[in-house]
Amino acid sequence: MAHPTRAVPHNDRHFPVGWLCLLLMLAGLAGCNQVAQQSRTAASAAQTVSMVLDAWVEGAAPSAYATAALHSVGKTLAEVEAQIRSAETAEPAGRAGLTAAVNSLSVAVAHAEAGLRVNNRTEVKSAQQDLRAAMRSLAAAYTSAFGPKP
Repeated sequence: MAHPTRAVPHNDRHFPVGWLCLLLMLAGLAGCNQVAQQSRTAASAAQTVSMVLDAWVEGAAPSAYATAALHSVGKTLAEVEAQIRSAETAEPAGRAGLTAAVNSLSVAVAHAEAGLRVNNRTEVKSAQQDLRAAMRSLAAAYTSAFGPKP
């Protein structure tokens, strides 16, 4: 017997147009650059976390699934941060901004994972706000590092 699944409601505040534009920009810039690729990986990981947390808050994702997903993304973000930190680039300031932004994403993911483990909605929602702020920081750091220069 098939079990019906609850659809996660789409809420425009979670998918702002600016974020979608950023993803398109990230996809089109800096083809082979390792730091740019790692930054795109971090942006994708952050979007995954955002969707998983939205689903958990709405009751559409079990805690065990959400916790495992965030744990996996946390590992990915740690690898991304290490690779950006160790990359040889001509723009150390841009690399430092991206490293700091990815670190902020990692902290937000760890915060959310801790909230999930104890089933604390307030902590998870706080972590969601931290995650969104870190996503904005990543977008700004990426634009600064790879955007057009005046």
